Amino acid sequence: MENAKTGMKAKRLRGEIIRYITLFGICLIVLFPIYWMIITSFKPAGELFASDQTFFPQNFTLQYYIDPIDGVVSSGSPFIGFFLNSMIVASVSMIICLVIGSLAAYSLARFELRINKNDRLSFAILTARMLPPIVVIVPMYLIMQSLGLLNTHWAMIIVYTGFNLPFVVWMMKAFFQEIPPDLEESAMVDGDSRMKAFYKIVLPLAAPGLVATSIFTLILTWNEFLFAMFLLNSADMMTLPPGIATYITQYETNWGELTAAATLAV
Repeated sequence: MENAKTGMKAKRLRGEIIRYITLFGICLIVLFPIYWMIITSFKPAGELFASDQTFFPQNFTLQYYIDPIDGVVSSGSPFIGFFLNSMIVASVSMIICLVIGSLAAYSLARFELRINKNDRLSFAILTARMLPPIVVIVPMYLIMQSLGLLNTHWAMIIVYTGFNLPFVVWMMKAFFQEIPPDLEESAMVDGDSRMKAFYKIVLPLAAPGLVATSIFTLILTWNEFLFAMFLLNSADMMTLPPGIATYITQYETNWGELTAAATLAV
């Protein structure tokens, strides 16, 4: 009996070791490109193009960050403009998504449509997020052109709001469904309206969901490349993803500036 228990413990230990080794390998594969990007941004030009690459800069430099000519955060660098544009577009889009999406999610969580159409409506909302962006890029370009919004922040805000709203609705709906309706009903018995009970009772209780949803929405908007590349055509309006891509030119790739800008963007 003791031998069987010992064998079971040894088998379990081997399984744990294999599991942790596998997880470590996956983390290494995922994180190594990020590590290589970061250390590359601190290498001088001679090390960037050396035949024998090292895993740590031999001559540590901040040239590609603070140099008056090559530095991505110098006064003449377009990177600061890219960063501010991304902050404006991502922040405004996130706020609009949270306001509209929270109200829509609350309605789906609290009010039942006839013939159980809530699930169908929720799925219909989600289909907008399932659609590949490349499918609608040309129609979206023509719409923004007809509205005179090409190469503006508002074009990006409208597009990102439309594509992120289904995600916000689905996430917030799940959080609202976890909150007992009795709390709102008690507030309404005391004289509060439905909307007042929503803002005073439901939203504070759903604060963790709002934070999680806002972070995910911000990340999705911050990293988006395709729409920004097609709808923005001047450096003054570019967000970070297409802006960083400008360091790759027809004749060369500025690896130092490229990796420094990508490191700061991450």
